[in-house]
Amino acid sequence: MQRVIKFLLLSLLLCLLPLESIAQKSGRKTRKPSPVICKLAAVPSGMVVVGYKRNSACSDGAELLVKRPENGDIICADSPVPPQFSITTEAQGSLVGTCRNKAFLITRSGASADAGAVPADDDSIGRAFANRSSDIQVEGEGLVTRILPDDLNGSRHQRFIVELASGLTVLITHNIDIAPRIDALDVGDSVRFSGEYVWNEKGGLIHWTHHDPRGRHVAGWVVHNGRTFK
Repeated sequence: MQRVIKFLLLSLLLCLLPLESIAQKSGRKTRKPSPVICKLAAVPSGMVVVGYKRNSACSDGAELLVKRPENGDIICADSPVPPQFSITTEAQGSLVGTCRNKAFLITRSGASADAGAVPADDDSIGRAFANRSSDIQVEGEGLVTRILPDDLNGSRHQRFIVELASGLTVLITHNIDIAPRIDALDVGDSVRFSGEYVWNEKGGLIHWTHHDPRGRHVAGWVVHNGRTFK
């Protein structure tokens, strides 16, 4: 009799185990797969690109890895930069990660200087460079790192390279057929400038650092040693 009871109990237990397993599985929530992002235009607003991975579902074979930005993130050079963040400096070595070319450290605007925040004037230039934008009116400040020969093709332009606090460098092309020449300019001097930004892979170019004799374009300028050249 005891053997029969044990057999019945064992049979009942074996029947209950599959039911419990089914109940557990039915209680689990299924996660929806994340959408595959193949193009920069498809990056959701407010997100940044932090790398790439192979994915045959994308026409060029590369899927964009995106996330919500945080202070101190490293983003790819072609990533959009949300307005509350700014580029601080270029990432080097392994920090570039799986980005195709360059990558940059971003910080939240308003972060402390100790955290490496970029002065507000540099934000528009950093965003324009990251987004590969051109024909944007910007202001900035930095140190002259190199003075180049004048460009004498067409209108004469005084040329020099300025390094911003963010570490980005821009080429200033100052029209000296319209604005006065900055004669005392030297390497290591601090300058402020306002002009039109044109993207290139080296950091960009700033022109229109002068007034428009026809009054059709926003007036630009360069400030050096307390004097404004426009």
